[in-house]
Amino acid sequence: MIEFRNTSVSFRQKKNTTEAVRDVSLTIEKGTIYGIVGGSGAGKSTLLRTINRLQPVTGGDVLVNGESIIGLKGSRLRELRKNIGMIFQHFNLASNKTVFQNIAFMLETFGWSRADTENRVTELLRFVNIPEKRDEYPSALSGGQKQRVAIARALANNADILLCDEPTSALDAETTLSVLELLRKINRELGVTVVIITHELDVVKSICSRVAVMENGRVVEEGDVYDVFSSPKSEFTRLLIKRTQNFEIPEGILSEISGDVLKITYRGESAVGPVLSDIARETGADYNILHGKIEYINGIPLGILYVNILGSSELRETVREKLREKTSEVEVLYNV
Repeated sequence: MIEFRNTSVSFRQKKNTTEAVRDVSLTIEKGTIYGIVGGSGAGKSTLLRTINRLQPVTGGDVLVNGESIIGLKGSRLRELRKNIGMIFQHFNLASNKTVFQNIAFMLETFGWSRADTENRVTELLRFVNIPEKRDEYPSALSGGQKQRVAIARALANNADILLCDEPTSALDAETTLSVLELLRKINRELGVTVVIITHELDVVKSICSRVAVMENGRVVEEGDVYDVFSSPKSEFTRLLIKRTQNFEIPEGILSEISGDVLKITYRGESAVGPVLSDIARETGADYNILHGKIEYINGIPLGILYVNILGSSELRETVREKLREKTSEVEVLYNV
């Protein structure tokens, strides 16, 4: 388990002090995949680096498996870092070493024998599905393959925590999916706690069970991924989600519309039921679907639909009321 207790980090530059992390308190349960999201400069990476003490804190505490790591030094600090692997956006592989040597270096640093190192690296390359790349240099690898090498290196010492700092930002969409599936496999089969820092909300929705949202060094929202994305509480989270949904309706279309334009949010079973069709048959209202989608977060459907409802003002009010009874949220965007 990882616990932040009123954790703060500030940087002193000449006469100015920058507060990168401000009074953060949250718990990451053992064996979970946890996401931390926010914009550039939100403090995500700084917070992540306090877990293995690459970044000292200036206030509060950080606990790993119930032990405060603030005062760790020497062999105790090395032992902590041995059990915490870390991967980065740009892989950080040694260009003059082969794939085997990049992974073996980590083991040699901690005193593994040559025979044990050989066996462990071979095992890891099979696990991340690139055994044939053993003797290649990083320059000959694709971005996804480089990240697999970095992941193998991070796991080499049987780490039970894996810190991922923007692990898919340098990858294309297809490669991102394969790397996320590998992280899911690591969590599922090895029981490794995975903490992912990212600005890509789709990454969090596809792999994480819980998420913290950061703004200006503070956690403004935290909870189950489905709850946060389906019912955001903070204004910043709502804006962050809205920017990624890409539900803009062209002004040319809006100028030709009469009636109501509604944003309807469906959560759970209502997202896959014929709610709108049933109400239209019941009331006789006509409607046009302007935009929308259904996505699945941790296997639970979340639907957002933009609909133009036609008819008299009384009929439209009836439709709105019935929609409010059978869906999660109805927002009137335009009323012409």
